[in-house]
Order: sequence, then structure tokens, then C-alpha cells
Amino acid sequence: MNMKNKKIIIIDDEILISSLIKELLEGEDPELEITEMVTDKYKFLVLVSEHPFDLALIDISIGGREGGLDILRILKEQGHKLPVVMLSAHDEITYAAKCLALGAAGYINKNRIPIDLCRGLKKVIKGELFVSGNEGETILKKHMAALNGTILK
Repeated sequence: MNMKNKKIIIIDDEILISSLIKELLEGEDPELEITEMVTDKYKFLVLVSEHPFDLALIDISIGGREGGLDILRILKEQGHKLPVVMLSAHDEITYAAKCLALGAAGYINKNRIPIDLCRGLKKVIKGELFVSGNEGETILKKHMAALNGTILK
């Protein structure tokens, strides 16, 4: 898949995090471009309705403990097909499975951004699922098994 001109919107109430992610992507893979950085849920929802983004990065804790999950729910209820990667300071075990079950295509722990961000975004843009960290593969296997009605131990 051609990775040219992939437009990404990010919503995080910590503008420093958004700026660092933008800088990291510019240095590591300029074809993955943060074209919008917002801190407000309503502005985010308007922008994704009016502009064609290739991916959304959503902070799980925007506007409160699980505000990002609320945004994810709204996107899915409104029928948006926009791939979403959730960002969180929480470890993968705590929230990744919940995010995937709600329709996110990826989950990246903020502590692993330098290691996993580019690789994870590319996978999601290609239509794959991604979870950062050492437990990422296990979480994805359990998620896929649950979708297929299989129980894994």
C-alpha cells in the first residue's frame, strides 16, 4: 500500500504530547502527517465529519478518565469508518482489549510511542490491528479468538 500523504488527526488534552508525536513522525516517516491537533471533543467530531482523514489518534483520557472511549463510541455510532488508534498512559492489559472491542484498530501506550508509533500506525493504515508492548500479541490473539467465538487461556 502506498503510504503517501496519510492524513492523521490527533486529540489529546496535552498539546505537548501531540506536538512530540507530530515531530517524531516528521523525523521518522514524513508520509504519516499530523494535519490536525485538537484538544476539544466537539471540534474533533466536526473535523472528522468534514475532512477526509486516514487515521485518528485519540487520547483515552481526554476530558476525563475515559473520555476517549466516549469519542470512539460516538464515531462508531455515527458510522465513521475512520481507523482509530487509542493513546494511553495506562498499560495495555488495562484498556487495550476494551478499546478493540469498542472498534479501535490500535492501542499504543504513551511510554512506547518512540518504539511503536510508526510501526503501529502503518499497520493500522494497512487494515491490521496493533497493540503496543510485550503483551500486544497476546491481547490481539485473545481479541481475534473472541470475535471468532473461541476461548483462549
